Amino acid sequence: MNTKLADSISIYMNSINSNDSSVLGTCIAKDAHIHDVGENKHINGLEAIKKWRGGSNDEFKLKSEVTAVEEKYGITIVTSIVSGNFPSSPHIFYYFFTIADDLITNIEIIPGEENIDIGHDQ
Repeated sequence: MNTKLADSISIYMNSINSNDSSVLGTCIAKDAHIHDVGENKHINGLEAIKKWRGGSNDEFKLKSEVTAVEEKYGITIVTSIVSGNFPSSPHIFYYFFTIADDLITNIEIIPGEENIDIGHDQ
């Protein structure tokens, strides 16, 4: 299964595990947009994204394990098992990334409907 990520996507996904939103300026465009479908939130602009990403990690103590990467129609689809302090943990999330000039311009984050049993405690 392919899990090779573009550099900008790799930085973003690693920032979830490191809880380091300061690195987001190296991978996200200043006018980027994130739509977190599960939280029904739209986050616009790099500074708002940094604040949101840091707050999410502080609140939920997120950890992410990329399990698949797929390229379709200019969009990179990343499947990740995310765990943390939230009711359905661990849970599958799908991240739909759009990149321009090596920077992320848009992310759509969609929680999977699948139940997962990874066979060990988180």
